[in-house]
Amino acid sequence: MFLSKKLILVVTLLSNSFVSINSFALDFSSKELAFSERYLPSTIESSESANIVVGALIASQLGRTEVLNKLYSRGNKLEVYDKLWIDQVIKACLIYKQNISCNQNLLIRKLRAKDSTNALPLVYSALFKSEQNELSAALKDLNEAASLTTYDDYYWKRFSLLLEKLKQNNYPEEHLYTASVKFAHNMVMQPYQEIMNLCNKQSKLSLEWRETCIRLGKLLEKKGNIFFANMVGFALQREALKIDDNDAQRLRKVKDDRETLNQWRVNAVKTLDFLEAQKKAPDSYYSDLVELGERKAIENALKLYRASHKEHNKAKQ
Repeated sequence: MFLSKKLILVVTLLSNSFVSINSFALDFSSKELAFSERYLPSTIESSESANIVVGALIASQLGRTEVLNKLYSRGNKLEVYDKLWIDQVIKACLIYKQNISCNQNLLIRKLRAKDSTNALPLVYSALFKSEQNELSAALKDLNEAASLTTYDDYYWKRFSLLLEKLKQNNYPEEHLYTASVKFAHNMVMQPYQEIMNLCNKQSKLSLEWRETCIRLGKLLEKKGNIFFANMVGFALQREALKIDDNDAQRLRKVKDDRETLNQWRVNAVKTLDFLEAQKKAPDSYYSDLVELGERKAIENALKLYRASHKEHNKAKQ
């Protein structure tokens, strides 16, 4: 199971820098396109929320607007309130302003009820409010978001669901993980870009915004579930701290910590050849991605690798 060079580049950039995924249009293989043609029609009539979510992810990634609109209507009719579905609809409202039911306040309340320790719903709320120029309310949301304990953008949960559904539909094993990664990328970057834009602008105008964005950045650095979230966390802190020369020491620490984490991942990639999807990883790695996030999953995988090699070397003696 191998990724294209372009997709490997996207995955690497996802982990290491602040870059728009729209700069790197993913190429979909004939197998992926054929699967979507076969699978998508069944999702339009499905009563299973997981099928509707997966259908929307695939249709959105492939730009199948007609199918996507039918799926949004289907989800609304069936009152689907799965976390991944709510997240998908919120992002569609926020990013593409698509012609769907966009009661964002209701959607965000429902997402918060299902994921009360996750800062993501409050970040969504702040972004919507900033669009309406309700900046005091947006700042209040970000303050509350920064005080929470997790930041999960559901990337690995989307990947896991796609993996399950593609397996169920007899997707070729050797291409299974590649396809799941590519379809899971749907709208992953844009909310991060939006919060960067908002914080960078407002931090220059207000000390309160500046400190709030630094706190939010620290949360993403420590608790973001994908490496890109960690890197955005460093960027939020860096851009806010460089405004004031008196923060030079704090700024240097943020830059050093970012470089340390980045180098740690570079070294991990050299050790664990499955990190950039060059081969299938141990099953425990995928479950850790969903439950613990990318950094902890890699930490655990490195521990397993070292333990395995220690046993191997002991057996050779």
